[in-house]
Amino acid sequence: MLLFNLYLNPSSFSVVVVSEQFFLSKEYKPFMTKLNKRKIGWIMRELGKGELSVGQIARVQKISPRRVRQLREHLQATGVAFRLKTERTVCRRTITEDERRIVAEAHKKYCLGSTMLERLIERDFQRHIPHNVIQQILGDMGKTKPLGKKVKRKGWVRFEGKHSNNMWHTDYTLLKNGRWFICYEDDASRKIVSHGEFDEATSEHAIEVLKQGIATHGKPRQMLTGRDCQFYASEGEGRTQGKTDFQLFLGKEGIKHILGRVNHPQTNGKEERAFGTIKAKVGHFDGSVDETVRWYNEVKPHMSLDYGNLETPAQAFIRKMHHLSSCASNV
Repeated sequence: MLLFNLYLNPSSFSVVVVSEQFFLSKEYKPFMTKLNKRKIGWIMRELGKGELSVGQIARVQKISPRRVRQLREHLQATGVAFRLKTERTVCRRTITEDERRIVAEAHKKYCLGSTMLERLIERDFQRHIPHNVIQQILGDMGKTKPLGKKVKRKGWVRFEGKHSNNMWHTDYTLLKNGRWFICYEDDASRKIVSHGEFDEATSEHAIEVLKQGIATHGKPRQMLTGRDCQFYASEGEGRTQGKTDFQLFLGKEGIKHILGRVNHPQTNGKEERAFGTIKAKVGHFDGSVDETVRWYNEVKPHMSLDYGNLETPAQAFIRKMHHLSSCASNV
């Protein structure tokens, strides 16, 4: 049984019936699936395996057996698979030594990825280096990591305080050196207002670091913590609920204590994100936590702030102070 395809004659717009066994002139355009790079690759692999016949491959891809034989003959004659004229070729431009120097200096100072470095280089060096070129340079320097599987972000509603010192976050985390790190982070500006590193995670150390933050930046109206034993005394079986030294200190200072939901770390997500950044970058500063925190506050622009102006948490803390924000709104 003969198979037939329909073709249009562009000059007369008449329908012509032509057998697939005959050669077709260029003036006829076939109604069949077009090949692409992925399909050509599949055809080449199947021809190499030798498990399917030319006719079977043609039926799977909905093309003529003659076209399959043409692809095979091209491979045999040239040694490479057939490439479509419309297929894009990747052309890498030459990267200059000056560009490599600039990227190396910027990465040493900011320790950030290609997207953020692109904007910082434009500001600091008055040079535009595309982020894909920066990414290639960072790869050559061994400063990139393979991307993991992307996880779709859940639709959380992000809360953010309007003014600095409206609410602080705090928590403990264990560093690679085996010591406990605690910090107090301002909710509105993301600035780490005080921090400490201790052998044990206790209420006494939490109060000590909090006093340092209050002395330097003023007193917050509210404090958000988890339900860890250093911050909150939960009611146990057979005993009444008491209060930790930390809770007593907050009550004495008139600071409202807000507790995160049980088994819901997203409540204190800003603090967890800051911990992740500090842990990832502390090695860049030879293990110095103090220098890492200074970089986090004063050098690294935060994408959740005024990203257009590459604002840092230290700059945002000043901008979002209540009296300054009120003055700016009245101008």
